[in-house]
Amino acid sequence: MTRRDLVRAGEAYEAARRMAESLDDTKGLIGALNDIGRVALSRGDVPLAITSHGRAVSLARQLGASDLLMVSLTAFGTAEHQAGRLEEAERQYQAALNLAQQKADQSAEATLRNNLGLVRQAKGEVDQAAQLFRQAMALNQAMGNLESEASNHVNLGLLAEARQEYDLAEREFERALELDKAAEHQTAIAADLARLGLVADRRGFPDRGVVYLERAYRSYLAQEDQAQAVSALTQAVSCARKLGGDGEVARLEAELRRLTSSRSGR
Repeated sequence: MTRRDLVRAGEAYEAARRMAESLDDTKGLIGALNDIGRVALSRGDVPLAITSHGRAVSLARQLGASDLLMVSLTAFGTAEHQAGRLEEAERQYQAALNLAQQKADQSAEATLRNNLGLVRQAKGEVDQAAQLFRQAMALNQAMGNLESEASNHVNLGLLAEARQEYDLAEREFERALELDKAAEHQTAIAADLARLGLVADRRGFPDRGVVYLERAYRSYLAQEDQAQAVSALTQAVSCARKLGGDGEVARLEAELRRLTSSRSGR
């Protein structure tokens, strides 16, 4: 999974499922089913993810294992959300949240409040979504969970951006960048920079957009994520054209040509 070799990961988890069934190991089977579901979701096989997580939920209920049930319900909700079945996703997340509160598991509660916020956002219930993101943020701040708090700021920024409140969105994205840098969360840092570049452009500051987007490009390139690097650099070129500086546009376009030619040559 770390190397994004989803085929081999799926094969390994399927072997774990068969082994757990052969040993009548229900706990191991629940874990394997959730792993299979996560791989399936990463591969875009939403029906398999729903089936696997749904079975894990049923087994965890039969076993009376509240920890495993909470994890399975959360994963099941994510699969339902990905399928666009928002009411079902909300129902699974709420059931998991109830368990998290019973167990006083603040980390799980923060995750679930954030996930419920995403569901409310998808349903167009913007105020409720913002409230849930802030509740999740307060929990993450209390625990010192920098990466998760950064994610909450990103979600609030995206809400603000959708309302065309670009100055507020920029502040949220800036705070997310600060937290992700403190946590050394490389992938998130690059994404934060890209968001800041786009929102700066939308605010009418393409010069700042170029700076942020080129930084995002360099960050993605260092992580060998060429697809995102190309996207960030393409957006930087678009900002540069608005400024009318031929030299800057030529420099960035030349860099983009080198990047896309090296990518197609692999």
